[in-house]
Amino acid sequence: MDNAVTVYEQVAKRPTGELSHEGNRVPDVAVLGGGRLVVAWRAGVPDPVDPAPADQGSILVGRSSDDGRTWTVGVLAKASAQHRYHYVILLHDAGVVHAFLGRITVARDRDPAGNVDGFPVELVAKRSTDAGATWTDFPVETDVPPNGRGVVLAARPLRHRGDWLLPYWQQGGAGVLRSADLRTWRRGGLARAPRGMGVEEPQVVVSQDDPGTLLMVARTLDLSGGSTPAEKDAHYRRHACYSLTATSTDGGATWSPMTLDRNLPNFYVKGFFTRDADGRYVAVYNTLGGPFQGERPDRHREVLHVKVKEPGGPWSPGRLFADGPRLTTGAARGWDVYASADEEAPGRFVVVWEHNQTAIKLARLDVTRVFTGLHRPELLPRHFLLTAGAGPVELSTGRHLLAAEGPARFVVRDGVAVQPETGARLRLPADPGPPRCTGPAEAAEVLAAWTEEVRLSGPASVSQPIARCDFGVEFRGEVTRGARLDPATGRGVCLGVKVANGAKRLMLAVQPDGVWAIVKGSSGWTRVLAGPIAGPAVWRVAMDSAGAAVLLRDGRPTGAAWVVGDSGERPHAAHWTSASAACRITWSIVTTAPCSPQP
Repeated sequence: MDNAVTVYEQVAKRPTGELSHEGNRVPDVAVLGGGRLVVAWRAGVPDPVDPAPADQGSILVGRSSDDGRTWTVGVLAKASAQHRYHYVILLHDAGVVHAFLGRITVARDRDPAGNVDGFPVELVAKRSTDAGATWTDFPVETDVPPNGRGVVLAARPLRHRGDWLLPYWQQGGAGVLRSADLRTWRRGGLARAPRGMGVEEPQVVVSQDDPGTLLMVARTLDLSGGSTPAEKDAHYRRHACYSLTATSTDGGATWSPMTLDRNLPNFYVKGFFTRDADGRYVAVYNTLGGPFQGERPDRHREVLHVKVKEPGGPWSPGRLFADGPRLTTGAARGWDVYASADEEAPGRFVVVWEHNQTAIKLARLDVTRVFTGLHRPELLPRHFLLTAGAGPVELSTGRHLLAAEGPARFVVRDGVAVQPETGARLRLPADPGPPRCTGPAEAAEVLAAWTEEVRLSGPASVSQPIARCDFGVEFRGEVTRGARLDPATGRGVCLGVKVANGAKRLMLAVQPDGVWAIVKGSSGWTRVLAGPIAGPAVWRVAMDSAGAAVLLRDGRPTGAAWVVGDSGERPHAAHWTSASAACRITWSIVTTAPCSPQP
């Protein structure tokens, strides 16, 4: 984020320059108004038995009175020989800042093998009436029965129909605690994960569809590949993973069966989910994570994306939120993770997160300017693909006017519209009126486009830079001189397609014997569609925010599906062909169209 500031950056390092493990810091933020901000986070402490204790320690607090330009840092809750702290959740209510803490009793913090575990935790609280300068104990009571996790929080309380609802999880499920006074908390029912999955760190909002319905979005542990460390590692290295969701129509007393939401990635790492004052859903999430063993894969917890859903509309494509530099080479290298936020004005958030297990970062996020469709034509990007349905369509960008009779498609940029299927070019008349759209049409931002024929005779390539966001690609092309692809080296690509966004990378090759791709977890090529393939065709790859992709040919599903790989390669789109091969591409378009793995 260009506007990011550092709240706190103090770490202990070994002589090698690597971190002395302090555990994940997991910050939270409260906006008090008038430029006043409070941020709290966990800071690790050494353990007499285990010098690298699990996620626990003291809770530190930073406060600012100048909109985050300068910070004063102190201790909110100090670890002792008897107690440590697992989390902190902040709530600003009527001039008072409450801090809900998970307290660990050190003597009980051992798993059956005697290792530090970080659980169970007991819910305790403090509050401040002077904008975080001083804190006093705030006694709370819960009725959650003893369990192996205790009462674990990951989101601030929600006010709903006169009660406070505090999302929490315990061993075996997730739910809400309910209170009228923030002191006495009574549990509702538990939402339970489907067989083969675990649920943690729920966040709860009022549904866009019904003000009487609650929507829970939770971190998922996908055990469908197996429950041993090695099996979990293998599963997360190769698969797309998603958040679990559930709904409640009785204030959290009962929950629907939990299901996966394929619009919301979750790779076993805490995300952020909220509904803003204008009814939008906002999600901030990592593009890769998992319970990996040994060396983590490239981009592990390094990239945060954000996506938005307006009421009644589709989810926007995911766009880059944060990807800071690698400050170390160890387990936390380059991490941007554990985002949380508080809304300071409708659709405008103050976001905090942890960078490289080293710094607490803070930045502003404005989701009111996210283009999610032609109902907001004033947000139309400069370079876009317009798909006109049957009937007349009239679109004004505020600078130019496009009038068309659908169905038809146009790649529009700087007053010129090109129909990719026909090659027709239209210079649009000026129209200084307000942006507007009438008639059936959809639009998506174009990241890269070739609207004139490209012939490549290997070795040769063409490339364009792209923005860092979700993408889909569609092109019409054919192999004009075949070659055999070597899956190990990549030699012999006939019609290659690459789209990299700094987090994920699509690698596709159309060959005489089929279509090949580099799938997640592999460095070699895999045939995803068997041939033979001859002559021109329109190929489309639709991909969701978790990297699950499907392939269509001439508008029809091929049955080919895979998960694209994670990569920090520079953001760009390219076509290429290897030595001894040749291809012809009539047109090619890379867009941010809201994509689903379903064609």
